[in-house]
Amino acid sequence: MMEASIIIKNAYLLTLNKERDVIKNACIAVKGDRILDIGTNEILGKYQAARVIDAKGRVVLPGFISTHSHLFQTMLKGLGRDNDLIGWLDNSIRRALRNFDKETIYYAALCGCAEAIHSGTTTILDYMYCHAIPDLDEEVIRAFEDIGIRGVLGRSFAQAAKYPPERALPYVETEQDFLDSIRSLEKKYRNHSRVSVAAAPGIIWDHTDDGFRELRRIANELKIPITLHIVETPNDDEFSMETYGERTIPHLDKLGVLGPDFIGVHCVNMTEEDIQVFKERDVKISHNPLSNMILASGVAPIARFLDEGMTVSLGCDGSASSDTQNFLNTLQMASLLHKVASRDPKTVPAAAALEMATLGGARALGREKEIGSIETGKKADLIFFDLNEIFSCPSYDPVTALVYSSTPASIKSVMIDGAMALEEGKLVNIDEEKVCYETKRLGVRLVQRSGIGNTQWGRKIEIPE
Repeated sequence: MMEASIIIKNAYLLTLNKERDVIKNACIAVKGDRILDIGTNEILGKYQAARVIDAKGRVVLPGFISTHSHLFQTMLKGLGRDNDLIGWLDNSIRRALRNFDKETIYYAALCGCAEAIHSGTTTILDYMYCHAIPDLDEEVIRAFEDIGIRGVLGRSFAQAAKYPPERALPYVETEQDFLDSIRSLEKKYRNHSRVSVAAAPGIIWDHTDDGFRELRRIANELKIPITLHIVETPNDDEFSMETYGERTIPHLDKLGVLGPDFIGVHCVNMTEEDIQVFKERDVKISHNPLSNMILASGVAPIARFLDEGMTVSLGCDGSASSDTQNFLNTLQMASLLHKVASRDPKTVPAAAALEMATLGGARALGREKEIGSIETGKKADLIFFDLNEIFSCPSYDPVTALVYSSTPASIKSVMIDGAMALEEGKLVNIDEEKVCYETKRLGVRLVQRSGIGNTQWGRKIEIPE
């Protein structure tokens, strides 16, 4: 018999492969970080493993891929509510940035990743633009490594030199510092099994044209994705028209920035020309329905993107704007938002939402040969979904149960890179109670130092103990 690391048996398998095969009583052989073989009971006669997992009553499916987050914002969850994008930024993020330190970043990222894993996320692209002091990116990567998630560090940049004195950062990096950091981080983590790097310019007004051109050269040279907040609100085009005499997307296209390795985040205020440019350049989209709803940014034309055959993925966004890294919430809203917006219940069906969460994310990251579906040779990134959990019971169709009625309580186990990160509801690699305690302690300190908080019923809410 051949050797495997782990054998999973008796699973109800949603492969998300090209044929979208669904296999009852499935067996999966895992060796190291890869899927060795897939079949039914005959697998048990072909392989032996030190560990056999009985997945009876569980649906096994590919891990979710979140293509946009700001994990540092975990510390600002629920603050600055009932504002539009700029009002929210001014009332929460920009007031707090100067008070972040390494410990606060680490626990914010660790807590955010814990929430993500509990809801089935196996890969997360973190768009890291908080750089109040040097080397904060390394704290996010340390959290990736400690918890065991597959992490993409989107090295970002905010034009902090323009902040008013009362919000000035202790350390202000330049655009060149940002570009140099991308190269340095990519080199350091080039051969890491789970950590990689993306270029994540902040927004159209944070960068010079030369900076955008250099980003394209770096992405081509290092073969890494570029991701950018783009037309989330009309502000992008207003700035671009005033500064360059043309809208954001045509301007970036003229600079040569767009391409199949470009992930446009939000893409709410798209014109017909914008859509055609994205289609011609094979630009990928990261849809973040929760933050678009909370900030009232609008409804991205996701149904149109899908009809045009464009790649759409999903992101939770940062917890300061979405209030959560619960990917199941994002999965559900990615379907429901577009049904109500179009008044057509057939818009973005459950299966399409699940494809965006898995295959769409893999394609957006250029990793479709490694993740996004359960196939021989791909990474063993798996979710074990409990059909008998009260929130999903009774379940007659695992796809609709997963998208419309499940909660993190339904996600019992999560495997990442062939190792269990969540097992029977418990995180394997970290002390979850300690993470919650430290996140609360550091979060309270951050909020108090920053002088921020919410007002309800005409009075400021005191922080509960």
